[in-house]
Amino acid sequence: MNEQNYPETWRSYTFRAMGCEMAIWLELPNAETAETLLHEAEEMFIRAERRLSRFNPQSELSQLNANPGTWVPVSPTLWSVTMQARHMARETGGLFDFTQLTALEAAGYKRSFTERFFWEDETDGNIALPEASWGQWESVQVHAEGRSLWLPPGVKLDFGGIAKGYVAQQVVDFLSDWGPCLVDASGDLTAGGAPTGWPGWPVVVTKPLKEAAAAPGADRETQFPLWLVAGTMATSGIDYRHWQQNGRTAHHLIDPRTGQPAQTDLITATVLAKTAVRAEAWATAALIAGKKLAHQRLTDKNLGAALIDQNGELIVTPTLAPFVNLELA
Repeated sequence: MNEQNYPETWRSYTFRAMGCEMAIWLELPNAETAETLLHEAEEMFIRAERRLSRFNPQSELSQLNANPGTWVPVSPTLWSVTMQARHMARETGGLFDFTQLTALEAAGYKRSFTERFFWEDETDGNIALPEASWGQWESVQVHAEGRSLWLPPGVKLDFGGIAKGYVAQQVVDFLSDWGPCLVDASGDLTAGGAPTGWPGWPVVVTKPLKEAAAAPGADRETQFPLWLVAGTMATSGIDYRHWQQNGRTAHHLIDPRTGQPAQTDLITATVLAKTAVRAEAWATAALIAGKKLAHQRLTDKNLGAALIDQNGELIVTPTLAPFVNLELA
């Protein structure tokens, strides 16, 4: 949500965490209390990043990935994210799969994307992966009583957007005790209650970045506005996180059915859901599925979604269609 002429009681705070720019909004008359709460919200993201980042070799997730074939006790945070990821893998029929890190690294995504301009064309080319490394979310074993996880050799976990969504949901739940709030995690938006006198938080679905502008901080044009309340609007796309590998374009969304960057006719997929993890997982699944299958599955799930294909055509699901023409006050 961009800075505009909003009420003075809408306190905002920006920072960087989990590989993206974060902005948090909280409606609260007391500025001092709001500042304290917003800094605590930042700390929630920082603590989670220390546990869940695959780019930090000392993180809890990296340590788990480094110990396949062994039962590893994990923290409540890593356990909860894993359980929610397993649920979403099942719900999406495996199109969202959190066990694709081996394939993702083979495709060239080995470092934080904030360094992308330093590592384009440094990849090793297409690496033939053993089939056992594809679509293996069901092979992750869990032991609830000991809160432990077991990974088979060759399988490593990467939660991506759902880790960010998981923390955003926690932040919203925390801040909602104080007032209406919104977390903007680089365009993935999780809202609590509506601000006083407003039908919701004023947000927009954006158009994909043009190739020449696909860089950090590039401005995006508005596709259409929406009001967001008590839910998440998450967008997955291949218009920004992509790179050149042996003269071909690769991107960060691995198709679990092939172990390669997804061949899709969509550029972006935006999904609205009550929970952040569900919205994030379905946005990823929709982009991998492609326009026809994504529209069918999202419609079956009664999820609001906006899909934009390679030609710039907008397709919305029946759940979202009645709201697309609403104009912001």
